[in-house]
Amino acid sequence: MTTTEAANRIREWRNRRRMSLAELGEAVGLSRSEISKLESGSRRVRADHLVVLAKALKVAPEELMDKETVREVLGDLPNGRGNGQAMLPVMQARRHDGRTVLLPEPTNLTVEAPPQMAHLAGAYAFYMPDTSLEPRIPVGALVYVHPMLPPRPGDLAMIRLGEDLAFLAAIERRAVALVALPVPEGEPVPLNDARIISAHRVAGLWFS
Repeated sequence: MTTTEAANRIREWRNRRRMSLAELGEAVGLSRSEISKLESGSRRVRADHLVVLAKALKVAPEELMDKETVREVLGDLPNGRGNGQAMLPVMQARRHDGRTVLLPEPTNLTVEAPPQMAHLAGAYAFYMPDTSLEPRIPVGALVYVHPMLPPRPGDLAMIRLGEDLAFLAAIERRAVALVALPVPEGEPVPLNDARIISAHRVAGLWFS
């Protein structure tokens, strides 16, 4: 059974939470029609869909789809329960105002930390929410973010300006300065800009 054909319980849990299609769509950044397509199975439930829907509906991903399908969508990642593995929180990412941004609250999902990020305070991961960086980062890829590594030319990084949401940027050298180019679109921001609160390097990817 393909992911598209797999039955899901999104509509069941939406009704239990007494949410309309529009209300759930607003909570996760999708349109009413997109939610309807996900519920009916006419649109494939991707990793980023599953993560944000589970968060919005306040359930584990396994409550929305069977465990086999959840492994197919999210990958066969350890759940960290009693296995002693260092885990990272998975943050919510979405497209907002022409940028790929992180929402301030993590999901209820964790993933095993790569060795170089085990027990590293402030490290996190997120699922790529759209196709704006194809083929460099395919939609649904798991992106690991290292808070201690300074970005270099050619890197991707999560940049936070003041109280704004952190956004994904490509780091380039312009003349003698490094700049962050918001992706998929946006004006360059010098890395020495006093408004930058943090600049965390993308340290790795995991493809399901």
